[in-house]
Amino acid sequence: MSLKSLTRLLAGSLICGAILVTAPAFAGEEAFVTNQNDDTVAVVDLERMGVSEKLAIPGNPVGVAVSRDGSRVYVTSSEGKTLSIIDAAGRKVVNVIHLKGGPFGVAVHPSGRPVYVTDWFEHRIWIISPESGEITAEVTVGNSPSGIAVTGDGSTIVTADRDSDQLSFIDAQTLKVKRTAKVGSRPFGVTVDDAGGRAFTANVGSNSVSVVDIASGTVLAEVKTGERPYAVALASGKAFVTNQYEGTLSVFDADTYKLAGAIEVAEYPEGIAASGDGKYIYVANWFDNKLMKIDAVSNRVVGVVETGNGPRAFGAFIRRKP
Repeated sequence: MSLKSLTRLLAGSLICGAILVTAPAFAGEEAFVTNQNDDTVAVVDLERMGVSEKLAIPGNPVGVAVSRDGSRVYVTSSEGKTLSIIDAAGRKVVNVIHLKGGPFGVAVHPSGRPVYVTDWFEHRIWIISPESGEITAEVTVGNSPSGIAVTGDGSTIVTADRDSDQLSFIDAQTLKVKRTAKVGSRPFGVTVDDAGGRAFTANVGSNSVSVVDIASGTVLAEVKTGERPYAVALASGKAFVTNQYEGTLSVFDADTYKLAGAIEVAEYPEGIAASGDGKYIYVANWFDNKLMKIDAVSNRVVGVVETGNGPRAFGAFIRRKP
């Protein structure tokens, strides 16, 4: 969608009384958005929808994960082959860990340690100590792992193994693959529900989302989406899916899996995440350089901010301020 179309969309929403650009975010939240093309991470105040700061992160930053306590932000740089550790409150990089292969997706154990990073080229995940920066272990998974998530109780790590068309479920204590599940074609982003019972993965090649029972590896549903789905966020009882090639979000009921329509956003939406209270969805639009805020109940765009060149925000990029 062009900037002109986006402006028209917002203007129409304003006429309907739907625009609340300054609507308060949950308990003072902010977003850490990776801008791949200008080697920065934009810190966005989600109440006023404005960039408060930009941090230099070289090497084409892509993946991002905020620790549960909000103290640290972890960013992978695909070309630089690094994991940068950011002091979220201090707004500074406190460590840079050099890796090999192709670091991409990143997640953090709910306790704050360890950190998990997918290696796109060597088909593994690294287990990294955030204090020492050491790689303490490696786990072999399927081919080209991209997205990664951890259950809320910290017991299971889930990877989307794109070129194996599967999810891998790893025991976080033993670091053994417990099971795999065949899903749609080219799974990319993966999200775990709050209860830790289901994994939702966007299948880029088959234009669908697979919903998988984590305990058994059973595929519960495969929901059709728009073209080239990238990632999934869950809020207000619904699943929201970024469709890269359509500039839309597919929306479906997270329990019945019934489609509930689509939301027009900007060009090439990729990273997506929900606010802590589930009232809002935030979408990074790579080609339009914008982060969009969407009311998760009404499905209306309620705010837009320009973040930098090539925002991807692949991962859990929302931080609740202490």
